[in-house]
Amino acid sequence: MCESKQVFITGVSRGIGLGLAKRYLDLGAEVCGLSRTAPESLLAHDRFRFQSCDLEKIDQIPAALEDLLKERNPIDLVILNAGVLGQFGDLAETPLTDLARTMQVNVWSNKVVLDWLFAQSFEIGQVVTISSGASVNGNRGWSGYGISKAALNMFTKLYAKEQSATHFTALAPGVVDTVIQDNLLSRERDERFPALEILRSKRGTADMPDPETAAERLVNTIARLPNLMESGNYADVRKPPLSE
Repeated sequence: MCESKQVFITGVSRGIGLGLAKRYLDLGAEVCGLSRTAPESLLAHDRFRFQSCDLEKIDQIPAALEDLLKERNPIDLVILNAGVLGQFGDLAETPLTDLARTMQVNVWSNKVVLDWLFAQSFEIGQVVTISSGASVNGNRGWSGYGISKAALNMFTKLYAKEQSATHFTALAPGVVDTVIQDNLLSRERDERFPALEILRSKRGTADMPDPETAAERLVNTIARLPNLMESGNYADVRKPPLSE
């Protein structure tokens, strides 16, 4: 059985968000999804509710949340998964407009979501923000994405201090075969970015599962987080205590 009965996920149209939505539905949860495009494979499911919203346009988020989540209080689990890669390459060559857009989607849209939920007095058991190893590795090329995920880690820690009744974790899900990998691995080989060659070597192996396979592990991990991690911490599924 699924411990989380009411789940809200952003970025459900593809990748990890779609995989998680499918898995929670399979386990009997009611899932509310928010993303720019609709996950067509889920729309007919009687326990799935969807609202379209472009999270880059943060002024549209409150109305979308109102339409999607009214009468859904309490929420057992909020997964803030939506994100963009932004321009890959050296930071010195990345325009401020791209950095600002990456921060808008990967960090500030999540602030709007959480502020709305808590202002509406939602009881929320757990919040998981989907972070990345890029938030701590400092590998060349991840520029705005790495910065935004590092900011997301601190964002999560600060909200945990403010909302002590809710358990927060910034969770790195490991390497998953998503459209981001398509974007990265379609690039020409470049000796400046050795981390890309590591990704190439993992594609097609168990070290880079597809989203649905990754979601099965992530759901189990998410259920364990409140007992394993202090609220507000960053955790990586590939490292202790989650890998144990």
